[in-house]
Amino acid sequence: MTDTLLRSLRERLLDESEPLAGLLRKCLLLGAETGSETLRDWARKELNGYGDDDEVPDYRKVDGVSILMDSMSGNTWTQNQVFTRDQVPPDARKYVPEKLPFKQPIDELEQLAQQKRLSFKSRGLAIAQTVWNQQLGPYQSIVGLSYTLSGTAFVGVLGQIRTKLVEIIADLTADTPLSELPKKDQVDAAVSHRIGGDVYNTTIQTTNGTVAIGAKAKASTEGMTLDEALRLLDKVQQAAADVANPQRAELLDALGELRDAAKNDKPDTGDVVKKVGKLRDIANKLGVPSVAGAVGGAAQAFTELALTGAFG
Repeated sequence: MTDTLLRSLRERLLDESEPLAGLLRKCLLLGAETGSETLRDWARKELNGYGDDDEVPDYRKVDGVSILMDSMSGNTWTQNQVFTRDQVPPDARKYVPEKLPFKQPIDELEQLAQQKRLSFKSRGLAIAQTVWNQQLGPYQSIVGLSYTLSGTAFVGVLGQIRTKLVEIIADLTADTPLSELPKKDQVDAAVSHRIGGDVYNTTIQTTNGTVAIGAKAKASTEGMTLDEALRLLDKVQQAAADVANPQRAELLDALGELRDAAKNDKPDTGDVVKKVGKLRDIANKLGVPSVAGAVGGAAQAFTELALTGAFG
């Protein structure tokens, strides 16, 4: 069973015609076999769609979506006028996100990808319309706003999901024979490492050179020790020192929890990975680039240490 499951996943992933839904269902089974609720939760959300309270991964967000306007000015009626988010007045623009999240199940995304072009409305866009109308002069009115994009945007989303899946399975099979199951902690770490959008700006000197250099650069943690990774947490604390935000205390608490978990006499890989994810979520909500960069470098380091079994 284990040989068939791992081998089937690895071989089928390279077949571009293989439906994503079937591959994700195999991930559900792999998660059950290894005890990884992290993998099962991710695969389940991709299959069934993301809920209102779920954080939508960056690869499911599309930017640069055009907006269609129907409007009236005196006796003149204008339909399907195309414009961008930047052309929306500032007071209304805050209700129009830079990137639109798509929470639909994978099967529905595949159907949308087959459409030549589609348009749709949103609650935020309706609020933006109301605010915008309040700023217009007499005899002027926006009758309707809607988003419009081509189906190729969803082709791109589906491609990224397939790539994430390939990366997860590649991580799991790199050091695990196909006849064996990877450990739960390895699976949890692989999913946490690949599902996200870290930006690495922090730098630190280790015995093997500089780690995590530059915006969106890939951090190299080959040969990194736990002590060196812990020094990255010091960088996070330094970056947050001058932040005047109520969430700073929450960030520092999460920082301390991760440090304690990693320095435990018998650290638990799953616990370390969860605390890495918590720290990263708080940093994203904080919205301070320097802090996000520092946390990105630390998250990369601890996740890769987890992948190599550094925490047991």
